[in-house]
Amino acid sequence: MLRLSPSSVKQDRWTKYKLDEKMGVKEYWLVDPVNESVEIHIITGGQYQFQGVFTKDDYTSVHVLTGLELDLSEIFI
Repeated sequence: MLRLSPSSVKQDRWTKYKLDEKMGVKEYWLVDPVNESVEIHIITGGQYQFQGVFTKDDYTSVHVLTGLELDLSEIFI
């Protein structure tokens, strides 16, 4: 089983998040393969806005690719 170290979680959840936000990355996804979930943030007015946490039971849209919808049950198999 894959486990992230606390320093990796901090790096992904804060350092990379703030850097990507500053650089204007339009969509930020945190994928958790252990819990089979995806946390999505979309940039609006220069700041990320939390869109939600989605699980393998959900469909979600890729906002930067209009019309692309993912069935997460096909991702987390």
